[in-house]
Amino acid sequence: MDSKLVAEALLFASDKPVDIKTLQRALRTRSPEKVRKIVETLKNEYSGRAVEIVELDGGRYYMRLRPDLAAQVKKYTRRKMLPHGVLKTLATIAYYQPIPLSTLAAIRGKDSYRQIKILQERGLVESEKKGRTSVLRTSRLFADFFGVENTPSAIKSLIDKMLASGGETSIKHASTLKKQNGSVAQRPSQTQKDGGKSSSSEG
Repeated sequence: MDSKLVAEALLFASDKPVDIKTLQRALRTRSPEKVRKIVETLKNEYSGRAVEIVELDGGRYYMRLRPDLAAQVKKYTRRKMLPHGVLKTLATIAYYQPIPLSTLAAIRGKDSYRQIKILQERGLVESEKKGRTSVLRTSRLFADFFGVENTPSAIKSLIDKMLASGGETSIKHASTLKKQNGSVAQRPSQTQKDGGKSSSSEG
């Protein structure tokens, strides 16, 4: 089968970035250079179209809807990239990054560990080990998807604009970070907001 066709199919079918090694296995080749040439050809063919192929750090490739078009068609489709609870966790990370995992768990509950795993598998969140916990931040893919600079200030500004235009408001009410003697206190009303549900709920 045509190698370029297989590479295109894999990129289209994957809901997360595809690395060189995965493409090599799919194309049954040991040559990373051959894979790069095939993907570069595809990138050129998709240039100027609604869907594009972007190269990410670490030799990864991702096929996506162009960010400038995503906003225009979002209201006409019911397809959701992620469950609501996972989106809220992603929004919290994006707004308060870099944020310790322990802090996020205090804000979003124990189910946030599962949600973070989903976000990492999608390539939207990265973690870095620091001491006894990990520090979370959004990835370059996240920034590329929204077409903003990959800095905490630029991403926070984006979220503020989204909220101002009537977007997801839960991020504003997710938590109030209060540091007391080096610890983070969870907002008292969080349990009430969750309707008394356990922290493992998808909210």
